[in-house]
This record gives sequence, structure tokens and C-alpha cells, in this order.
Amino acid sequence: MLTRRTQACRRLQDSMIRKLLQFSAFAFLLLGLLSLPRLAGISAGRVEKPFPTFTDVTKQAGLAFKIVCGDEVTEFLIDVNGEGACFFDYDNDGYQDIYLVNGSSRKSQKEGRLPHDYLLRNNGDGTFTDVTAKAHLGDTEWSSGCAVGDYDNDGYTDLYVTNYGPNKLYRNNGDGTFTEVAGAAGVADPHWDFPKWSMGAAFGDIDNDGYLDLYVTNFVKFYYQADRPAPNPDSPCKMKSIPIACEPEQYEGEQDLLYHNNGDGTFTDVSQSAGIIRKDPGRGFGVVFSDFDNDGDQDIYVANDAGPNFYYINDGKGRFTDASWASGTAVDGFGSPQGSMGATVGDVNHDGLQDIFVTNFIDQQNTLYVNEGNNLFSDRTNNFNLGLIGFHYSGWGTKLVDFDNDGWLDLFITNGHTMEQLEKYFPADPFAEPNYVLQSINGEKFVDVSAISGLRNLPNKVGRGTAFGDIDNDGNVDVLVINKNDIPTLWRNNGVKGRNWITIRTEGVRSNRSGMGARILSNSDGIQQVFEVRGSDSYLSSNDLRAHIGLGESKATDLEIHWPSGQVDQYTHVTVNRFYLAREGDSLKPDPLVRAARKSK
Repeated sequence: MLTRRTQACRRLQDSMIRKLLQFSAFAFLLLGLLSLPRLAGISAGRVEKPFPTFTDVTKQAGLAFKIVCGDEVTEFLIDVNGEGACFFDYDNDGYQDIYLVNGSSRKSQKEGRLPHDYLLRNNGDGTFTDVTAKAHLGDTEWSSGCAVGDYDNDGYTDLYVTNYGPNKLYRNNGDGTFTEVAGAAGVADPHWDFPKWSMGAAFGDIDNDGYLDLYVTNFVKFYYQADRPAPNPDSPCKMKSIPIACEPEQYEGEQDLLYHNNGDGTFTDVSQSAGIIRKDPGRGFGVVFSDFDNDGDQDIYVANDAGPNFYYINDGKGRFTDASWASGTAVDGFGSPQGSMGATVGDVNHDGLQDIFVTNFIDQQNTLYVNEGNNLFSDRTNNFNLGLIGFHYSGWGTKLVDFDNDGWLDLFITNGHTMEQLEKYFPADPFAEPNYVLQSINGEKFVDVSAISGLRNLPNKVGRGTAFGDIDNDGNVDVLVINKNDIPTLWRNNGVKGRNWITIRTEGVRSNRSGMGARILSNSDGIQQVFEVRGSDSYLSSNDLRAHIGLGESKATDLEIHWPSGQVDQYTHVTVNRFYLAREGDSLKPDPLVRAARKSK
């Protein structure tokens, strides 16, 4: 079987030939690029408008927790993929707390020192406190990712953790503690003949019944034993006599799972009846709920490693049609499947339609699928100046988010190679890789502003999951990057002076309590933006559930919120630079959680 690198090279060659026939100038540029060293800022260009700087506040925030993912020498596939993280306000004090997902290693298992996940409480002063034990958390499984949402509509955000082995559902008790209820709720493990390896997860209401359902991506059929390298002791995978983790193509893909919320604290596996079970299961990583066709229900997009991605259209009753190929989102514009990791959704060009950005494996373009309407997408990666950004790196966490509050969605990409052994033989393929932050230029293109933002002030690391949220309630979205076998990196966004914003926390009444799936339309000085409330996005991670809307220099905005129930609420002349609570069917009010938090500082 061809190695992943060989397959990637052959796909790249085929893509280049096709591109040469269509756009010869670009093809010659790409051919020249392949002979150059790996450049940190290929498309840096000039700065066209102000962009914020980011400050590394990891140490002062107290995030001194190493995230374990395999041993230092990568021999197993499970050593490769890394972990995610979640931002959520678990104690309703108005500040975004952090859940750090942790993996494991053969060494720690043999020594009986099992790494565990962490819950870090935001103190509101720029620091975080480890409250894992106090909250009755600390999963010691080999964990992958997390998702957050109020599945029981009690006003407190709950937590789901994906594992190699049984997954965990932690019900928030509302008193600062959690109770693990996955088994009783029916979302722990389908009891297959081998351990299940779940990766991504997302909450979303598939039938608009007012309760959050749950989608879980599963990776490959993989049986891990801590005393021998994969795939078996007689034929370990090697490259130039160097043991490496066997690549995903050498394992059979696994079925994803869709659980319907029964409204009584339990879930029913509806994967088969909902149309999720496939003849060609993927190797699932990132998953996102979004209303791609603007018909009022939640569709699903799944990023798969080493194979086509999935695009499911919801019929409004929680049954899905596979439109992966018909939509144009299964493969890139060249017709080639990618090694996709993370996915993020947002309206990049202000046409009212949600677009998709996907991070991919090394020597593959990350892909921007622009929504053309009617469940049709176009690969506009090169049109938006993204074709060469990170081409020589492996992308993982990502997010379309307005970092500079100018009213246009910018882009963050976290990178990191998969096999540290190869750097010795291929110096141009470093294990630690640079991350990127890209500024949107009025929805027409992206420009690399990584250097001026401060991202280049730290040594490169091996990035994986990435979460986004406003940790200090200053109206600027901050970034948390999970690094393989290292402590995370927390970047504080310092903002751009004179730029305005609003942040909205949604509270459903007939709709689910979290307000997930609500569409928020903003109209300020003729600039129209559309946002969706969602948690899971990026890679194995969940973000601040509050909708953050950059408004540029506008002094006010008009809002229209379309709730999953069908309720539509309208608000005019909303004052900027405030945190608001939008309760379904009620007037827009200052968010009492944030006001209380500021008074307590």
C-alpha cells in the first residue's frame, strides 16, 4: 500500500497537471513553490488595514498543564491526532472557563500515572484555577475532544467528552459539580466488538423539538495494546527503518453516530433511521451543525481524514440526505479527497449563506467552500488568496471569527506535523509548525498577518485542537491552542482601537435553552451580517457560545433573531460595545451574568 506521503504527492501532481491546463500561470507558481524552503509567511503581503496584536498570556493565566498525546516516539496512530478544548461558562458567573482534554501514553499507562482532563475556572482577573477535583471531573480515558450544550434545558451548560473507549456525558448540577451520566443517558458506547475511537462531537437540535441532539464522529477500527507497536508485532510500519504510526488509510473507517434527545435525560441512537449509517464510513474528525440552505433546520458537515467529507441535508424532521458529492464539498475543486482535520463555518462574503473552511494534511491546500445557494458550493480557495497559506503544513484547529471587529470574518489556522521522526530525514518537514492568523479584506481575500499579530514571537509548536472565546469580556475574541505533549498556548486579543462590537448570549424558551441554531442578522450602516449560534467548530473543540459581532465604526445596529422554533425577534438601534441577553420572545437586555461579573471584580 502506498504511504500517505506518496499518495499526497501523487494527488498533488495530478492536481498540478489539471491546474496547468486551466490556469497555467498559477500552476507555474505552484511548481516553483515546491522547490522552495517551507516559508512561514508566503502570502504575507502589505498590511491593508489595522489588525490587533496577540499576547501570550499562558504563564500569567496559570495554564501550566501538559497535554499528553502518546510517547515521545510516535509508533501508534493514537499517538498522532492530539486533543481539543472547550470554552464554556460552567458556573454562570459571566466568564468563560476552560476544559482541557487530555490523552495518554504507553509510558504513563505502564507506570500507573494516568493523565486526566482539567476544568479551569476563570477567576475574572486574567487567571484560572484548577477545579477539576472539586467539580467531580478528571476523565482518565485516552480522550480526544469535547462538546458543550445544555442538553436538559436546566440553564447550566453540560459537557460531553469523546474517548478511545466509552465516551462521557457530564451533567452540570448547577452547584459547581458534574455527574457522569453517559451510560444512563445512552451515549457512552455502542458496545462494539472492539474499543470505539470517537473524535469530534457537536450538539444541535435536528428536529427543532427544543432539545439538543448529539452527533459523534468516529475514526477507525483500531485495537490498541500498550505492549506492542501497531499494526502487529511482526510488521510495524516504518519509513527508512524508522518506526512511524501506521497511517489512517491502513485502517477501516468507522460509522459516525447520531443520538436523538428524548427530552427526559436520555438519548436514542437514530443513526440508521436518520440516514447517517453509510456503506462507505469515513474517518471522522471535525463536525459542524449549520443551516446551510437557510430552510430553518440544522444540516451537518463532517471533515474526514484520508477520504471524502460528508454533507448531510436535513429534511426538517431529523432525517438526512447525503449530498456530499452533489454539493461539491466531498472533495476539493480538483476532485481530490483530502486528509481533512478541522472545519469551521461562517459567512465570509456577506451574502447571507454559511461557507465552510476545512484544514487539511501537509502538501494539500486547505479548502474554502463558498456557499452558492441551493446546497451547492464552489472551491474558492485560490480566489481568496488561501491556496498557498499553510500548504506545506498540516492544519488542525481553525475558526472564521472577526478578530479586528471590522465586520468581516478573519481566519485562524493551527498547524503541526504528525510524525517527529521524519524531520531528521526531511528537514523541510519540521514537526513543530507555525500557526496562521489571516485578515479578511472586505470579504474579497485573506491576507497573512501572523507576523504583525505577534504569533511569530514564540517558537513553533505541534498544534492540534483550538478553541475561541472572549476570556476577559473586553469584546475581543481570544485563542486557546492545544499543543501535542506540551502545555497549551493562550493568546489574548488586544483589539483595535475605535472598533465596535456586540456580544449576544441566547436563551431559548420554545427552542433549546442554549439557543443553538438561532440565526442572528445584524444590519449596521448598510453592512448586513448573518451569524449562527453554535458551539462545536474547529478541531475536536467547542467555542464561546455567545455570538460575537464586529461592527467596525458603527455606533448602533439593528438585529433580527430567527429561533429554531420559528419565533422571530427584532431589535432596533442596539447600542454597541455591550453584552446582551436575548431571551426568545422577550426584549433585548444587558446580560446580567456579565454585569454581575464586572461588579464582583
